[in-house]
Amino acid sequence: MLLFAGATLVAACSSTAPAAPPAKPVSVSQATAARPPMAVAEVPPGLRPLPSSGVGPATYAYTCGIAGTDEPAGACGHWRLLTRDGGQWYLPEALGDYETDGNDGGTAPLAISPDGLRIAYYRAGDGRLVVRELATGATTPMRYAFTWDIARKAHTTKLAFLGEGAWLSISNQPLDEEVEVLAAVATGETREAPEGVIDVDATGSRLTTETATDAGVRFQTTGGPVHHITVRQLHDPRALGGFIAQDGTAFTLASMNIPACGNDISPDKLVTVDLATGKTVSVVTPKLPADVTHGRGIGWLSPREVLVRVVRERPHGTTVEDTFALDIMTGEARQTGRFDEAGLRVRDTGLVPNGDVVYGGYLGAPPYQAAPEKVVPVKHGSCE
Repeated sequence: MLLFAGATLVAACSSTAPAAPPAKPVSVSQATAARPPMAVAEVPPGLRPLPSSGVGPATYAYTCGIAGTDEPAGACGHWRLLTRDGGQWYLPEALGDYETDGNDGGTAPLAISPDGLRIAYYRAGDGRLVVRELATGATTPMRYAFTWDIARKAHTTKLAFLGEGAWLSISNQPLDEEVEVLAAVATGETREAPEGVIDVDATGSRLTTETATDAGVRFQTTGGPVHHITVRQLHDPRALGGFIAQDGTAFTLASMNIPACGNDISPDKLVTVDLATGKTVSVVTPKLPADVTHGRGIGWLSPREVLVRVVRERPHGTTVEDTFALDIMTGEARQTGRFDEAGLRVRDTGLVPNGDVVYGGYLGAPPYQAAPEKVVPVKHGSCE
């Protein structure tokens, strides 16, 4: 039975799209094998470099940000990796914070597979995109047409494992390109893909895309029908989008009460749709703590549960980031982990606040015991 709780969804199937043409392969050419930008190189005090092999499943990766002139000199530059067994490493082989001409810089992306067994990153030595097996240390270069010195010039920069980790989505094309790239993790083979891919089958032949519109969200499966999903009570275009798909079902964590001003966007709807029919599976209220200010989907744990990350407000303007498993039919929530930046500074003394955080390794994670803590409801800011 379909569950409609708190919102009305309208699904309209427009027409059956013709079969998509075969995807064009994408490979590295000599013209793109240019020198990568200069990585910010350092050895973080108290941390060891990632071993060549024998590393357990990863759960989080983070950078320390790029220190400003008013901040103490710290050890920045490389991505750090946290593993399920308590390991904490830095990754000198992965391009993290970088500089181009002394005045311009940023952070190259990194991704962790859902099972935590692999990481993807741009290699600091030559700018090539690679996938690394943590247990064996084996590295597979992706046959990708752009090394980081070229890819960084795009507006968007994102790596994400799709298809339960079998495919890597690359969303950092040059500005004049409107396609994304999918890379087969096992072989490095790459192919062009439509913009907005959110799901891919094991063979890489069946893709699902998401496109945000003023009226809602449009889903399309390669060679299949186009479905336009509208949630009437979630009418603000900022409220609905960023679906996470797997096995023909997609979910998003949305807010019905986006304020006219201020940054508090407390998620209060978990929306799930059937991609084969475009119909609603459920719309429920997630039973998250009252101090949650932001939320975003990460992935599917099972056909019944999804994983989300949330930002929780703390005294003196500080925050923590937690992960919760949510039941798509009831909204029941259980905490599965915490990214504690303050706690990391004890071991990573050069850590500068507000770096990038990447989540992964959530499949098969052990139960998390959350310590008792006082929850203070968020006071939403006014426009004064």
